Parts: sequence; C-alpha cells; structure tokens
Amino acid sequence: MTLNTTPLSNFFAQHNADFLDVYGMQIPLRCSEAGLEYQAAREKTLVCDGGHRAWIEVHGADVYDFFQRTLSSDLNKLNVGEHQLSAMLDGKGRWIAELVLYRFADNDNRWHVGVDIPVTCCDAFLEKMNMLHFGEDISFEKADVARIKIFGELPAVKHNGHLISRSDAGGKCHEIIVEPSAANGIMLQLVDDGHPLGGWVAQDIMRVEGGFPLWGSDFDDNYTLPGCNEWRRASITKGCYAGQEVVARINTYGQAPRQLCQLHFDGEPQFMQGAALFDAQDKEVGKVSSWIYSPQLGKPISFAYIKRSAAPTGTNLRATLEGASAECKVVNPEKVFG
Repeated sequence: MTLNTTPLSNFFAQHNADFLDVYGMQIPLRCSEAGLEYQAAREKTLVCDGGHRAWIEVHGADVYDFFQRTLSSDLNKLNVGEHQLSAMLDGKGRWIAELVLYRFADNDNRWHVGVDIPVTCCDAFLEKMNMLHFGEDISFEKADVARIKIFGELPAVKHNGHLISRSDAGGKCHEIIVEPSAANGIMLQLVDDGHPLGGWVAQDIMRVEGGFPLWGSDFDDNYTLPGCNEWRRASITKGCYAGQEVVARINTYGQAPRQLCQLHFDGEPQFMQGAALFDAQDKEVGKVSSWIYSPQLGKPISFAYIKRSAAPTGTNLRATLEGASAECKVVNPEKVFG
C-alpha cells in the first residue's frame, strides 16, 4: 500500500528516517536509536512529525452553542488560549471521533477554535457536523498544514502559525502548525540549532507511560467512552449531547462490560502486543493492545481491553502470545472528568 506523505516526510527522509504507517500516513519510525530519542524528549528537546492528525479551523458566533450540544466536553471550561480533550459520540455512547479543541482569540464575538483530530476520523466528523447544523453561524475548514511536534523544552523559533500545547502526549509537548511552504525553513532552523529529530517509537513510549490510548490501536468506533475510561473527555453535569445518557448511566450505576485498562508486566521483557489475557481460573478475559517497555518504570506496560470481572485494580492476569507467557497486573486510571 502506498502511504500518504506529510509536508515533513521529505525532510525526515533526507535525515535518514525509517518510516511506518500511522493512519495511512508516512510517519517517521525513528531517525537514530530510539532510546536516545526518548531520552532527548524527556530531558532536552525532540522534534517529530505530527502529520498523522488533521487540523480543522472553526469560526462563528454559534461555535459555543453548537459544540456544547454536539460534543462530550463542557465548553464553559474552555477559555481563550486553552485546550480541551473532547469527543463526538453516537447515541449509544460509542466513539465517532476523539478530538482536542483549541480556543484562539475571538473576533467580534465570533469564536475561533482549532479541532485536532486523527486523519481517519476527520471526514466522518465533518460529515456529522454538516448534518447537525442548520443555519447556525459556524464554518468548518479542513486546513492543509504541516505539524511540527516538539517534545521537551520549546526552542525559540520564528513562525507565523499556531503554537499549541498538548496534554495527551505523555510528556511536555508543543506543536507548531504552519502552512506547508513554511515548514522546511523552521525544520532547518531547529536542526541547525542542534535539536535532534525523532520518530514514532519515542512518542509511543511516552504516550503509553502517560496513560493515553491511541485511536485505531487501543480504541475506535466499536467502543464506548466509558468503556475506554476516557472520563477526562466527558462532562456529566452539562446539558444533553449525543451519548450523554449512556455516559451518565454508567458513571452512576456501574461499569461497561469491558474496560480499557493499563497492565504492568513482571519479569523479563517479552513483546506481548496482541496477546490473549487469562485470569486465575484460566478463563480468557481480554487482549493486549499497545505494548511498550517503560524506561520510567523499568518494566513493560500496555493497554488492554478486559472483561469487567477481571478489571479491578490489582487483579493478576497472564498474557500469552505465540507460546510465550508473562504475568501482569491491572492498573486503572483515576476517574477525572473533563
């Protein structure tokens, strides 16, 4: 399959990057040794390609009212210059899209919001938005942009685009979002100033360490928001939105039949992505999704979908993959609402 390139693909290729498929996009896997890239991201600066996510510019006097009734987060908490994790759900509480909202300065009481979204969700999101709005003062534009993702300390670099911060990257992270024609000059400045380039491996380790599931790998439109434990993307106090009744009911009365949890593994590192999970009675109770070795914890960790009966924190499970097995323990995230 031919992958779609990003505005940064050629630059990374010229700097010896290996690539992989992320949402059909050609994203750098690594540019040097992944451990060194991870260390740079944690301790100094690492420059990556964020082109696996799309950017939508939203303007209008009715942005607040429209998003307040269609998205899961509470826009009363979204101030100018801030961002907010959010979601669009269907009536059963299942995902249509995961997204991040960025609010920029208003213009004559017309809101300006940037929507950050996986490229594979973008078309479905825009289609749903167009179905739901009837004459409101709101416009959506899928922007052609380059996304320069910077972990760690933010260097001083000149640009004429958006500078956004990310709270879903597992560590200190910003993005410079600019027109593609401006990206090469910014990248040259960053490299000339001695900032290393990095790839997906380092990003993925930080993401899993930070407890952020990945669309398409850990969850998708087959799952509900409560089943993913993504309460930070939901409000249970604001008015109605699609899926709100399901979210509120599960919050009040119990848990989803299956839950997305984190696992901490014991023993020698063994690759367990895709492994089946078994409880103490040797009953299959789930499956491992994202799996990484965590330098922070000194052990492998992962995400996994697990049956409710086996999902309480502290439950011991056994992962099995291609004849290998490893012991692991369930770790659930703290329940924090958006």
